[in-house]
Amino acid sequence: MRKKQQRRDALLKLVAEEGYLSLSEIAKSLDVSEQTIRRDFQALEEQPNIRRTHGGITLVQPIAKGDYSKRLRIASSEKTSVALKAANFVKDGASVFLDHGTTSEAAAEALLARKNLRVTTYSIRIAAHFLDRDDITVAIPGGIVRQEDGAIVGPHNDDFMKQFRFDYAIIAVSGLDDSGRLADNDLFEVKRVQAAMQQADKSILMLTSDKIGVKSLFELCHLSEVDLLAASAPATTALDGLLTTSGIKLI
Repeated sequence: MRKKQQRRDALLKLVAEEGYLSLSEIAKSLDVSEQTIRRDFQALEEQPNIRRTHGGITLVQPIAKGDYSKRLRIASSEKTSVALKAANFVKDGASVFLDHGTTSEAAAEALLARKNLRVTTYSIRIAAHFLDRDDITVAIPGGIVRQEDGAIVGPHNDDFMKQFRFDYAIIAVSGLDDSGRLADNDLFEVKRVQAAMQQADKSILMLTSDKIGVKSLFELCHLSEVDLLAASAPATTALDGLLTTSGIKLI
């Protein structure tokens, strides 16, 4: 039993590091049979943050049914405001990475005012905003669609983002703590966004006041590593001290 638990702990550590792994990849890494891993899968999927997929397993941040719809209504006017500020900075013909989430959905709506964009995202919901636009090209990675919120989850180290260069990476976060640490509660999303930021000429952070002072699990970067901040008056007032030291440009 101890050996079995150690193997399952190792399995969870692998999945936490990679975001998604196939059955064969895990079996090879742990030097056991695929049948053994199948039994481990069955035992582990009782945990709320484990999701079995077609031939693999992924670690997800639990999202209660209906929670995403509720999040769409929180600070909706402020989200629209910061999304418009970010979108107004983007020029026609630009290449843009769009993060997943409710604020990013507002940005997708605002970007409909631009022409000839090339958009990359890992969100089915974001991609759907551009379906009726034949002048906007959308790229999404392969993976499993997380039904609760439309995020496409899968291996975050698959070099998908390295295929692109972005003029702008437009991002949002779950929280910004008092030290300037930007973080999210989903490791998979953090890894995707970090990869996109590395490929972008400029990173634009959309920040609403309800995210300030919030501590989240996985660090994305420090505020000073972002080029532009799209924020409303309540947010910038609360950030006064950090903005002085970060050197970030305000939109």
